[in-house]
Amino acid sequence: MKVTIVGPAYPLRGGIAHHTYWLRKALLARGHTVQVISFRQLYPALLFPGSTETDASNFKLDTEALALLTSLNPLTWFAAIRQVKAFAPDLVVFQWWQSFFAPLVGTLTRAFRKAGIKQLIECHNVFPHEGTPLDRQLLKFAFAPVDSFIVHAEKNRRDLVPLVGDKSISVSALPSLPEFRSLQASPRNGRTILFFGKVRKYKGLHVLLEAMPKVLAEIACELVVIGEFYEPLNQYQQRLQELGIAQQVRLENRYVANEEVPAIFAQADVLVLPYVTASQSAVAQIALSNALPVIASTAGGLAETVLDEVNGLLFPPGDAAALAQQLIHYFRDNLGAKFAAQLRQQETLQAPCTLIEIIEATMQEATRGGRHRL
Repeated sequence: MKVTIVGPAYPLRGGIAHHTYWLRKALLARGHTVQVISFRQLYPALLFPGSTETDASNFKLDTEALALLTSLNPLTWFAAIRQVKAFAPDLVVFQWWQSFFAPLVGTLTRAFRKAGIKQLIECHNVFPHEGTPLDRQLLKFAFAPVDSFIVHAEKNRRDLVPLVGDKSISVSALPSLPEFRSLQASPRNGRTILFFGKVRKYKGLHVLLEAMPKVLAEIACELVVIGEFYEPLNQYQQRLQELGIAQQVRLENRYVANEEVPAIFAQADVLVLPYVTASQSAVAQIALSNALPVIASTAGGLAETVLDEVNGLLFPPGDAAALAQQLIHYFRDNLGAKFAAQLRQQETLQAPCTLIEIIEATMQEATRGGRHRL
């Protein structure tokens, strides 16, 4: 069958572009024909806080995408509509994460519904992490023509139900790219704490820093923060000095190239996700696929991925004291080696096929309902 994926893809960077690569690869492996419609530019320069949207990795996660869309240029939206209609897919799968794209997505979903093309929206978030009063109306505009949705956490399903009513909502765990797995089996018996990914306020790095003095009073350890700062770096550097932990914390303000990811996760002994708010986390999936235990807040759907005292530890969002106690517990009781051994024994380290099965079932439903009217 034929599938069109609409979402960011290489040479754009970031977790959703990586997911588009995984999705296309998995669909091709199951014999489907796949078209990818991507973006020339996601955000206007004034709205993008990072250094660049372009992935400069040597290891390219290329999807052979048609880079047609510009978020604020409707002419590019209609060019994409023409390309999709010419391809005549059995299903269009949209990648959704931000209400900023609602006018674009809503225009495309209406055009595809008119053409009789079945559509599915895969929600990485339902609402954006930094929301606005307009979000609910924007989401309703984008989602109204679509009958099927996939979310990656039960919390996201609960967020979506009031917006779409009794439409089909499936819950499937996020997959992790095999390309991000290390061939090195680390014992996880050291004292290196990893915070990985973009630094934004909702990700709670400030909570982890507040926890570190209490941890360091009990355990000799190191915190490594690797990711591009979307907040002022100097405010974090100043806070390290105020807390007296600058010597034990290393800040690397940069976007990590794809080829570096396996080694970073191999060298750490625990990943910490101190999110204040969350939906789910692709970083958690990378860690667990590398048999790296995770200490996470219970924000959003994180507790559906991180199982307390099984593959990691949990603590209440924003509670630096509770996080400190869990880190001390983790190192003092040598939980790293125990959790890592359990993770290596689990067959679930393979990327889940549930997501692909949902997409295939939706395509089959579309073909049973008859071909499109193009």
